[in-house]
Amino acid sequence: MRLWLYGMLLRLVTPAVFVWLWLRGKKDARYRQNWSERLALGAVDKKLQGCLVIHSVSVGETLAAKRLIEQLLHQQPGQKVLITCMTPTARTLIQQHFGESVSCRYWPIDTPGSAKRFVRKLKPKAVWIMETELWPQMLNHFSKANVPVSLLNARLSARSARGYRRFHWLMKAVWKQLTLVSVQNKETARRMKVLGVAPGRLFVDGNLKYDIQLSGKDTDKAYPWKQSCSGRSVWLASSSHPGEHEVLLKAHKLVQAEQPDACLIIAPRHPEQFEKVAELTRQSGLKLARRSELNEIPQDCDVFLADSMGEMMLWGQLASMSFVGGSIIERGGHNPLEVIASGSNVMSGRHVFNFPQVYAELSKVGAVRWVKNAEEIKQAVSLIQQTAVMKAQHEAAKSVLQTHQGATLRVLKRTLEYILTGSGMIKTEQTPRGLIRYDSDIIETIEDKHFSAQYWQQQKAIAGNSTGRATVWFIQQGDLGLLLRHYYRGGLVGKINKDRFLREPAEKSRAIHEFDLLCKLRDIGLPVPRPVAARMEKTGVFSYKADILVEVIPGAVDVYRLLREKQLSAELWQKLGSAIKQLHDTGVYHSDLNCHNLMLDDNDKAWIVDFDKCDFRESGEWKEANIQRLLRSLRKEKEKNETFYWKESRDWPELLTGYRR
Repeated sequence: MRLWLYGMLLRLVTPAVFVWLWLRGKKDARYRQNWSERLALGAVDKKLQGCLVIHSVSVGETLAAKRLIEQLLHQQPGQKVLITCMTPTARTLIQQHFGESVSCRYWPIDTPGSAKRFVRKLKPKAVWIMETELWPQMLNHFSKANVPVSLLNARLSARSARGYRRFHWLMKAVWKQLTLVSVQNKETARRMKVLGVAPGRLFVDGNLKYDIQLSGKDTDKAYPWKQSCSGRSVWLASSSHPGEHEVLLKAHKLVQAEQPDACLIIAPRHPEQFEKVAELTRQSGLKLARRSELNEIPQDCDVFLADSMGEMMLWGQLASMSFVGGSIIERGGHNPLEVIASGSNVMSGRHVFNFPQVYAELSKVGAVRWVKNAEEIKQAVSLIQQTAVMKAQHEAAKSVLQTHQGATLRVLKRTLEYILTGSGMIKTEQTPRGLIRYDSDIIETIEDKHFSAQYWQQQKAIAGNSTGRATVWFIQQGDLGLLLRHYYRGGLVGKINKDRFLREPAEKSRAIHEFDLLCKLRDIGLPVPRPVAARMEKTGVFSYKADILVEVIPGAVDVYRLLREKQLSAELWQKLGSAIKQLHDTGVYHSDLNCHNLMLDDNDKAWIVDFDKCDFRESGEWKEANIQRLLRSLRKEKEKNETFYWKESRDWPELLTGYRR
């Protein structure tokens, strides 16, 4: 009833939204374009179905998500990605930066019909929402369609939390519909819990905005620009607003009274301000040049108008000092980290309530100059002449930046884990004896008997077995080949306690963990077997047993058996090395990488198997340790077997070539 009432209200205000878009279009014609997307009308390319939707709202959220999306596309080059936003400025930024590697469209107005059409036409695999942009109708339809929704880089101020509590009657269900909530800080986590986010879905992963750095492409682009203004004192006004432009131009005149060659680069926050700033500059008597007309900064210009989008890190590389806008007026300030990463120092007004934590930390170490008028801005810019002061301030700012970096990989790792339920085919069954997870696309119904070799023997479905620490059974049921493995303990403990493990939450038990991990790895596109079913069976009061069924890789033979029969070519060793590199680049740690767990199929494709006790990890020395473990296993088998066609000096360098390629 409450959601129905909300839907009716949205339908009533929708005409007013389009009137507002039309009026806004007088200043920026882009607001009058792509209206059908605002209601999820019109055809959608079928190739987009099953995509990952990333909602980045506006420019700030898009800039924060940029590196996360870059890392996603790097790790999953075949992933279909649709980035949605609400403003034409953000849309332009997305298209300029990502080009054809992603699709882009507007997030629809939150009416029942729009939400239903959006979900039906796209059938998204998963949805990632940046920061705290939550729309009840969309969340409701995602939930009905079994689409997992993750809220990423979330930040919730005390003021916003109070607002959400006022609408608790509407938002209560929304918080429960989120599969994952990754927040910037502990304060946000505490407020989210109060609002109703389940603690098991809530994680403090840090702020994506700190993970910003110059790329080689950025520095190459800046080089000719630096040459054009070499020897001049250059300062930047980034993301400036009406009410600040006049103050900045006045300040620049004061700067030029002491430094006649000084140049101000002014980059207004919104494109509709470009012409107004140009006119204000001409009225002030300062000589103007524009980015839209030039690819360099003329020596005789006083003010260079950066009338472009998405180039703030270029301007930050040219300027020794940068004013971050929206802070002299009561706008709340903008993100200063972009200009810091570019190599510039920061000055700001005191109205920075949009980024209180960032500015508090910068202020604490003396990494921001506070200003409130033209005279104080002029004094801050004059510090450009004091190299030691500028260097000390920037080193302090960089230390703040570096302290908080790493959120991108943490958030990406966690969110990729939550995509696996997007297909809706993974089911979980609670049984009197424990828990079973299975792929209903392969096995429609599952029972405890499916984890018994005796049951399959009765069905005359056993095709063979393999012995090692324990027997692994190969099962053939029609065209489906399965491998059944029971979990056993190793080492000295295994001699006393063969297959009992200390009770823990089912999600963390050996078989369920491996099943979930394999789902994630296959979703990423890694060459691993398809999991079919896994069981955690309670035994006694404090223990459990575990079993897993995986699909047999057709025609695949492990490297150990291949080397007992023949020498592998350099090309095959390189393919094996490349498969391991693919695994490591995704942050996957394999606890037992050896020649028994590497396979090649009939088409010479490399596969990696047996992911018991494996997981995702941050980059580190474990990658080299993995490689060395594989080398030891090859040396060991070479010593044990009279016939083993492996020569370290010949074959190992080829594997490393594939790994380092």
